[in-house]
Amino acid sequence: MNNTFDWNRFCKVVHKDFRNLWPTFGTTMLILAALPFALWLLLIVVDRTATVPADLRLLIIEGLAMFAALMAPSRLYRTWNLRDEGIYFAMLPASKLEKFLSALLYTLVVCPLAVFLGGLALDMLLTALPVGAYGNWLWQGAMGFPFTLDYSLLADLGGGEEDQILRYYGSWWITLSWLGYIGSTLLFVFTSTLFRRHKVLQTFLWLYLIQFVITLILIPVTLAIVSKPGFGEWVATLLDRYDEEWLAGRFLFWMTVVNVAEMALFGWLSWRRLKRMAY
Repeated sequence: MNNTFDWNRFCKVVHKDFRNLWPTFGTTMLILAALPFALWLLLIVVDRTATVPADLRLLIIEGLAMFAALMAPSRLYRTWNLRDEGIYFAMLPASKLEKFLSALLYTLVVCPLAVFLGGLALDMLLTALPVGAYGNWLWQGAMGFPFTLDYSLLADLGGGEEDQILRYYGSWWITLSWLGYIGSTLLFVFTSTLFRRHKVLQTFLWLYLIQFVITLILIPVTLAIVSKPGFGEWVATLLDRYDEEWLAGRFLFWMTVVNVAEMALFGWLSWRRLKRMAY
């Protein structure tokens, strides 16, 4: 149970988690991957002439894959913070670091990738059928594949050529999206070490409560700032001094800083909780 890392021991933990994947989370992943079929079937019954754009279908598949990542810690490692049932996890012949890295592998990569690939396979099958609302392939959408990013919206942010905007802002947005995904997933890993039951539901409820409280605090603060004399002139001066491209760059930079901080914080808190867990 020390914090050392041995590759052979780590592979055994990964293999053990793989054997445990289907009994604990397999049915849920299968349902998530098959959910777009319900939309396809509903449209056949309701309106045979309706079509679902490829961009929307890709967003749905990616959303389901991310939801699988959020659910994975509470399903695959439901007992790792339970005093009685968690003794099995604690007694595995591997270090805490190896078990933690295996959990991250399945949470961040394996489970969402399985749902994503399953959703893609189902979408291709439904698109190939001569009936239904799937009229085009996923890669024929306007947003592009596999990243759902409307680059045309970013072209208005700067004064350069559109291809330069695509390369600069597009890569930044994609990086920001991935960082946000990792940070959000690590949050659910952390809460899976806190809550004993209904871990995903409790996490969403606490996030809603925290957001509600923050909103109650920010609304009067924002109104007080905006109502101050000279605020409008300050904003106008700021916009005159810096162009839209510079402001967009600063916004993306600080959003990246926030996402990296979130990722580091919840990753460290999750590791700290498991490292100090008493069974």
